[in-house]
Amino acid sequence: LHSRLLERCAKLSDELGGGSMTGLPIIETKANDISAYIPTNVISITDGQCFLETDLFNQGVRPAINVGVSVSRVGGAAQIKAMKEVAGSLRLDLSQYRELEAFAAFASDLDETSKAQLERGARLVELLKQPQYSPMSVEDQVVAIFLGTKGHLDSVPVADVSRFESEFIEHLKASGSSILGDIKSSQKLTEETESALEKTVADFKKGFATSDGSSVVPDAHVAAMSEDEVEKEAVQVRKPAPKKK
Repeated sequence: LHSRLLERCAKLSDELGGGSMTGLPIIETKANDISAYIPTNVISITDGQCFLETDLFNQGVRPAINVGVSVSRVGGAAQIKAMKEVAGSLRLDLSQYRELEAFAAFASDLDETSKAQLERGARLVELLKQPQYSPMSVEDQVVAIFLGTKGHLDSVPVADVSRFESEFIEHLKASGSSILGDIKSSQKLTEETESALEKTVADFKKGFATSDGSSVVPDAHVAAMSEDEVEKEAVQVRKPAPKKK
């Protein structure tokens, strides 16, 4: 029955231009059980699925897409080259973050690598939140995901990630930079464009202030002074002569 409904939603007449109509079935799952009869039947027929999870929605993750279960059989064929490059590891990073997050709830002793994964994963989740009726152009999406997957948001507090993203994209548009235009026209992230983007992000971070007014740029490392330099910088303090009675 399901295959009869979905296999061919519509085939348009060749005399009138041909083509076909895509079907978008919406299935309700019980207790997030994707292995039930109807979900598995529809999954076997369609070219992919977006699995929306109630728990994620209640946590404020919207759209509440479970990245681990959601799949596209079309894959990268529908993506431009620039998007493939910046988002290649995104799905795996988010899946690992969810697994690690569940583990961290019961384990207090995490190594530095795991902590770094959790920190970046939280920022990626925040980065992918999108307000209703707020579509983004592909070049804006490429820049935003570039910020997250390349580690440029690691020093930005999670609460400020969304503001950093929107203000940076507005900065690119207002400054007359050709970065967004180059990505849109070439559909690639060339070495020149990536280098310019890296420099622009670094400059923008210097002037960005977090919600508490602090900087997201770490203080420059100060090299220790050598013994000779210490001797040169030594200051002699002489006590004043005692007053005569």
